[in-house]
Formats: sequence, structure tokens, C-alpha cells
Amino acid sequence: MTLSLSPAAVCQCFTLVTLCTSIADPNWINVKNGTDDSKQLIYGVAFTLHAAQNLTNTGPLGGVNGWGMWLLYTLAAVCYGAVLLSSSSFLADFLGAGFTHSRLVALLHFSTALLCMVIVGVCGACLYVIQQNLQKGKLAWFWGQTVHTAQASELHASPGESLYIEILGLFFSILALVFSIKCPSQAVTSSQFLDVDSDDEERQPLTGAVGLDREDWVAGEESNS
Repeated sequence: MTLSLSPAAVCQCFTLVTLCTSIADPNWINVKNGTDDSKQLIYGVAFTLHAAQNLTNTGPLGGVNGWGMWLLYTLAAVCYGAVLLSSSSFLADFLGAGFTHSRLVALLHFSTALLCMVIVGVCGACLYVIQQNLQKGKLAWFWGQTVHTAQASELHASPGESLYIEILGLFFSILALVFSIKCPSQAVTSSQFLDVDSDDEERQPLTGAVGLDREDWVAGEESNS
């Protein structure tokens, strides 16, 4: 087994870090009150894990069965799938699978980059749905009180920091894909190394022969003198 930290593996490592960071950070989409910044709702992967306890905060999503909620479920599933593929790509490249299965490793990098693109697209679609619901006044209960259409105009949805972190992860995943295609791993065989012992053995007779010739030459010079 050959361990190697190729450029593709390094980029994929950064992709994995950004994916885990964006999942841990709950703020993918932020809904704020324009007149009171202290009141806000955040939606993301962490929100779906506690969706049963957050039923009163699903108004901007269109309700429990609204498009926004289903998009958040899709976002969570794709994020965890991307983490699985990213870790597999990194380990396969790091453990040297690219030496014998370069196409498989490149396919893993491609799948990771594709899922990262899907994550950004799903989050953007969810943000659009929330913005449409805010404009239509589909808010139900919001911060413990009913929000009317007049008050809905004061609410604004914006991307959270997790989305920007994921965009950075998408950049690293594309770099990993490019490196895996342009700079595939190449196995180093034993023939590529110099055999020092054999070279020394080859040099010894030659050196000895040269030594004997020099001695004979010196002896001949002395006899002539």
C-alpha cells in the first residue's frame, strides 16, 4: 500500500472540512425582521434534525409539508451524501488507490463536486421558496404571534454563512477533480530507483584495473630511467 498526499487529496481534505463545518453551522438561510434585528429565524441542516420541535417556525417554509420543508430534508440528505463521498475520495486518493484505479478515484471526485453543486442549488431553491412565502404572507405563527401581511413586508430572507462555506467547499471539490484528471497518481516502480550497491560493484573492478595500469606505468618509467 502506497501512501501519498497528492494535490487532489489535499483539496478534497479541505472540501470535507468545509462540508462538516457547513453542516454543523445551522445558519443556511436567515429570516430577519427589518425593524428588529434581534428577531430572526435560521434554517438549515440542523433545523431538519429537530423539525418535530420546530413546528411553529415552519411558516416561511410553507408549513410542515411545504416545499421549503421538503427542500430542507433534501438539503440534509445531499449534505450527508456529499460527506460520505468526499471522505471516500480523500481516503482512496490518500491510500494510493489512484495508482491502480485512477478512473474510480476520478469518478469519486466528480461525484463529490456534483453533489456540492446540488447542495448549492437546493439551498438556493429553498431560499427562493422562503422569499415567495414571505411575499405572499404565508407565515402562520412567527415568534409566538400571528404575523399579518402588512408585517410580512418587514421580513427579509438572506443566505447564511453556511451557504458561503459550502460554496468554498464546491471550489475545493472542483480543484480536486481537476487535479485528479490533469495530474493522475503514478506508481513508482523499483526500476526507477538507482541500485547503489550494483553501481559500486561495477566501479570496483574498473578502479582496480586503473590502479594496476598506473603501477605498471610507474614501474616501466623507473626501468627506463
